[in-house]
Amino acid sequence: MKNLWQNFNIFGWGLLSATLVLQPTVAQGQYIQRSFLNPSFEQPVFGSPGEQCYVQVDKNLIPGWETTHTPVTGTGSCSGFIQTTSNLIEIWTSGFIGVNTATNAGNQFAELNAEQASQLYQNICLIKNETITFSLLHRGRSSATVADVANFLIGLNTDSTKTIFGTFSTTSDGTVTQQPVAQNGATIPNVTNNNAANGWVRYTGTVPYTGASGNQPVGFAAVSTAGGNNTVGNFLDDVQFAGKPVLEFTASSGGAAESETNPTSNPPKLRIVGLVPTGGISVPISVSGTAALGTDYNTTSGTSTFNITIPAGNYDGSDATSVFTIPFTVINNNIPQGVRTIEFTIQSSSSFFASSTTTCGASPTIASNYTIYDDDFLSGKVWNDLDNSANNTFTNINTGSETGTNAGGLLNAILVDSNNKVLKTTPVAADGTYSFLDVPLNQSNVKIILSTTAGTVGNTAPTASLPPNWVNTSPLTTATFNTGTNISSKDFGIRSTTPNVLLVKRITAINGGTTTFGGDSLGSYIDAPTNPYDDNNITIPTQSTPTDPPQDTDNWPSLNSFMLGGINGGYVKPGDLIEYTIYFLSAGKATANNVLICDRVPNNVTFLPTAFNNFATKNTSGLASGDRGIIWQNNGVTESLTNIKDGDAAEYLSPGVDPTINYPSIKCDGSNINGVLVVNLGNVPNATAPGTPINSYGFIRFRVKVK
Repeated sequence: MKNLWQNFNIFGWGLLSATLVLQPTVAQGQYIQRSFLNPSFEQPVFGSPGEQCYVQVDKNLIPGWETTHTPVTGTGSCSGFIQTTSNLIEIWTSGFIGVNTATNAGNQFAELNAEQASQLYQNICLIKNETITFSLLHRGRSSATVADVANFLIGLNTDSTKTIFGTFSTTSDGTVTQQPVAQNGATIPNVTNNNAANGWVRYTGTVPYTGASGNQPVGFAAVSTAGGNNTVGNFLDDVQFAGKPVLEFTASSGGAAESETNPTSNPPKLRIVGLVPTGGISVPISVSGTAALGTDYNTTSGTSTFNITIPAGNYDGSDATSVFTIPFTVINNNIPQGVRTIEFTIQSSSSFFASSTTTCGASPTIASNYTIYDDDFLSGKVWNDLDNSANNTFTNINTGSETGTNAGGLLNAILVDSNNKVLKTTPVAADGTYSFLDVPLNQSNVKIILSTTAGTVGNTAPTASLPPNWVNTSPLTTATFNTGTNISSKDFGIRSTTPNVLLVKRITAINGGTTTFGGDSLGSYIDAPTNPYDDNNITIPTQSTPTDPPQDTDNWPSLNSFMLGGINGGYVKPGDLIEYTIYFLSAGKATANNVLICDRVPNNVTFLPTAFNNFATKNTSGLASGDRGIIWQNNGVTESLTNIKDGDAAEYLSPGVDPTINYPSIKCDGSNINGVLVVNLGNVPNATAPGTPINSYGFIRFRVKVK
């Protein structure tokens, strides 16, 4: 871009004198286009500084512009030029083979006849029955006596529905061999020779658009050249085509607390697209709504109508350059007034169109409601107090990385008056926060309760309560207090009680004995320092889910008589028999339902399917004749289980069989490479004391042979 601002003086026009702000084209696709972008072909810059040269390049390299030129292999003399075969646009720099740009027209211009007679155009949003202004610089190339001729049109030159509005005939020294021919309702004043210097002539005018509102190709097409050679002629520069700008509100609603006296959070804003002439335009705005002017808010004029001034410029609709905030102020006070709204409405004007800035011709957002909320509020947060630091108080609730919670979306915060009647009620948000807006001031002896039942304003407050599997670490009802302005930090503490099952796997026999070669003694309890889940009087601080509370492991039955086995089986050899036992304990705060145990058979061993065929006590739910390679202790009874899915709780799956076929919800932590045992423990109640209840713990056992 040669410069950011370009003078756009319409010679002999008298309708528009403006200064264009050439905005970047990258954001344009998000909004409609109402004027030419890159009108002087200055983007990108070709050649080195001062280099006099030309290029024929792919149209996609020239921001804003399209062409009807068919794919041809381009040529060029500018440094850095890369030859391509594409839809060509030809750009010259000033001074190349003696052709200089017009006065104040930058350093680059286009040639319509690159390698053929073509059209350069941009897709512009046109509105039915509008009148549009245009301006262009035109110059012939090869003859001072015979003109190059070009048309200005809406539509593609190859389309029979195109509308030609003007024809321009200019020689290489700026001689106008025929005054511009206006067609189809256009107004184009006569011009003088060489009126822009260096052989260039500026043509201006207005055109009426009577078609349907929508995007249309607008541009310039080569008609003829002085020498009849379609690859030479019709220079074009500093073009513009613009209707009145289009504007609307960016959003239909917004709002903030009345303490935000100069609204900045989400005030009403205008978005504008298109060319605003020198001197700018005024956008008339009216206000109405339930908020009272002078009591709740003020406008810049102090009345219900005022104007917003939009400075001159070429606006592309982007947030950074084309959005204007409506100026007004909110009056803050300590009077409870409830929720109030101001409705801002764009009034009609001859200076702009109120229309969609995102979809050409669509209905605009002409009204925007701003809601004023009383800032006399109460707020607080419900914390997931995992470590019970509140200890039934309202102090020290949040410690460490604890987060807020609404107990699965089931909690309500309820403000209650001194007569136990509901003043306000609101659901607790997912992050644990809650707020009561528009709280009456100076109410004595109010309190806040948490409940799974939403309150009804004016009715007796519901009972304080929590969802199942949640307990309170602070009281569920605050102490009484008096209302005031902006009371916060009325916090609560609760924590989840979730079920949790601990698993400990041990080697309990080698070749039927408890003595190993170079390993542990398998006949007594072995403490594993790296596994705290079998240690009494230990609290496990980290769980599989961040919301789980710490789990106590001190409810195992007597370790020395129950949890036997070692963690090191010592040295074994092919043919040795190894017995594994998996101990389980329901260590959470609630019953663990539908518990499925999945254990993969270790590598380098083979599952023994008949290991417990002769075990004294058989579970009778399975087939009596079935092989039994598994035993369990469940509900105080130790018995053998069959290896197949035949009615009892266990099944052995051979290598390669996918456990999720029969058990879709099961997690086996890997594929079935060497066999898998699945045991359905059903519902396992949580232990409340060591060994209590008797069905809160047990074990699963199987044997393998070393390969």
